[in-house]
Amino acid sequence: MAYLEAILINVAIYAIATLGLAIFTGYTGLFSLGHAAFMAVGAYAASILTYFYKVPFLIALLVGVVLSVLVSFLIGYPTLRARLRSDYFAIATLGFGEAVKVILENFDLTQGARGLPGIQKFSTLGNAFLLLAVAVILCRNFLRTTYGRKIIAIGQDPVAAEMIGIPLLSNQLLSLGISAGLAGLAGGLLAHYTTFIQPSIFSMDLSSLITAGVVCGGMGSLTGPVTAVALFVIIPELFRGFALWRLVFYGMLLVIIINWRPRGLFGYEELNRKNLPKLFSIVGITGGLSLFMPTYRWVIESRGYEIFALFVAGVTVGAVTGLFGLLGKGLSLALAPVAERYHSVRSRLGKRLTGLGEENEQALSSIKEHRFRETAPSKKVCPSDATFLAGKAADSKEGLFSGDPNAERGARSAGQHIESIGDAESGGPTYYRETSPILEVRELRKNFGGVVAVDGFSFYLNKGELLGLIGPNGSGKTTVFNLISSVYPVDGGTILFQDKDITEWGPTEVVGAGIARTFQNIRLFGSMTVLENVQAALHREGTYSLLEGFLQWPRSVPRVERRLRDESRRLLSIVGLEKESDRRASTLPYGLQRKLEIARALALRPRLLLLDEPAAGMNPREASELVELIQRIHRDEDLSIILIEHHMDVVMSLCPRILVLNFGRLIAEGTPEQIQGNPLVLQAYLGEKAYAVVR
Repeated sequence: MAYLEAILINVAIYAIATLGLAIFTGYTGLFSLGHAAFMAVGAYAASILTYFYKVPFLIALLVGVVLSVLVSFLIGYPTLRARLRSDYFAIATLGFGEAVKVILENFDLTQGARGLPGIQKFSTLGNAFLLLAVAVILCRNFLRTTYGRKIIAIGQDPVAAEMIGIPLLSNQLLSLGISAGLAGLAGGLLAHYTTFIQPSIFSMDLSSLITAGVVCGGMGSLTGPVTAVALFVIIPELFRGFALWRLVFYGMLLVIIINWRPRGLFGYEELNRKNLPKLFSIVGITGGLSLFMPTYRWVIESRGYEIFALFVAGVTVGAVTGLFGLLGKGLSLALAPVAERYHSVRSRLGKRLTGLGEENEQALSSIKEHRFRETAPSKKVCPSDATFLAGKAADSKEGLFSGDPNAERGARSAGQHIESIGDAESGGPTYYRETSPILEVRELRKNFGGVVAVDGFSFYLNKGELLGLIGPNGSGKTTVFNLISSVYPVDGGTILFQDKDITEWGPTEVVGAGIARTFQNIRLFGSMTVLENVQAALHREGTYSLLEGFLQWPRSVPRVERRLRDESRRLLSIVGLEKESDRRASTLPYGLQRKLEIARALALRPRLLLLDEPAAGMNPREASELVELIQRIHRDEDLSIILIEHHMDVVMSLCPRILVLNFGRLIAEGTPEQIQGNPLVLQAYLGEKAYAVVR
């Protein structure tokens, strides 16, 4: 019994550490091979406090957690700020782990390589599994908040995450801090269970065990890594009778899992009623393997042949696995009504709590409004002021100068562009609308080595204008978008947005200023649902704190999350995707993915929308629907839009003014009719020889 208890305690401890790495590696997408070092920090900090200073166990654990988080910030800030990715970050964490071992081996307080013996045994089966349950609940709560969605978005596509205003460094540090804190907690529990620690315990092997649990359990799951690391702890013990062969079986298990389930045991899913057959099958495999050795020995002792003994033991494993799988399917079907009832009650309770919060807010708002009315002085408006304000409102609404050339000259001298409205040739009145440019680009340049992608490109965009940007493949159109949105640094020139110089701004600052974009190659968060993709872009409207998110505070989090869901559904209804809200984004057809990207961009409340080939890959019917969608959002959302598109019928039907780019230079500008007849444009698209034949 003590042996079984020891295995289960180890399962709980390593599962806590794996949970932490699942938050960082599984969701943020950065591999760490040094998480054993964070366990070492937590283990030594808690052990020193309880051993030398007689600090209570729980307080010592908490100190170990906090110290692990601080150390993670110390190592994470320079490496993440340097934007180390993939293998390079893994190597950096590996070096950090070795450095921690060297420090512990040469530090007097830790008693060096001899280790720290005589630690009191405070960790039990009860408190280990209690802390594991708390860790699972807190991590699950975190991932269901705006903070969690930002972490997941970064892991799916860092560039797309930045383009919806999510800063990488701060959120990656948050993920690393949570991960290190859980690793420190696991280290403190391990030290107070084994009652002896030394630096060699926290080696690369331990980090590899935790990493294997995340990879084989599922990169995008919490319960998957917990299940996987439990298997990796239990199964070697079941094969202990095979001596060194148990390591071979352990390696075979890893290979089988990776080939059978490339995304891990649970992939992007969590343990739920539908996954019960899978869980029971895993339990069946474990139970069957536990019977493998006794069955094998029993057949051998009965004077059976070794091959026959292996066959009987294998059949036993298969029978137990199949039996547990059938049991899981039956239990899943039996729990279906209970699950429906639970979700119904939970939904009603959430609405009730949300209603209470809204009533309290309304009451507080009415009190504040009443007090303001009592204290605020009344403002009298004279008739002349009222007439002036009314005139201003009319000018703002209509925005017309009634054929006044002086007004036109004044606007031009102020650096504002004037758009002529009306038909001068027919003898009718000509009007001029004051349209100060929302975006102005001056002498923009970008080189990639010896290739000049953008060469002195200048243009302006009026407020409320829908501008087309066309050109042959490789002419630099998408590069212009990447420079405006700060995906690429600008080599030369100036970008002014609403009279502010944003040339040196970062991507999140540009998004915050009011610029949103879509991509030529679709960049969605594939593991998220359609609804969650839009919710991720609404992260700035999540007004609750991180602590409230961890606790799922009933007076704030449900209300805010419900408001975000409602707003996301409204945006999806604009693009016609409200019925697909619960579908995973990666499973959408190509045309619907394009529309989802537009909905996500609209969630940023932009003033300027950059659409990069939104009709690419669409059939004529889908392209026609897209034209109607762009016209509608341009009109209803009051947006300025720049459209890059190769479908000429789409551009010509949407854009009153079109720019043509070739080899990074502006070669033509004008109305659709002027562009269609421009010889430079025809030559750019057809080539000199073909154009000569056509001409």
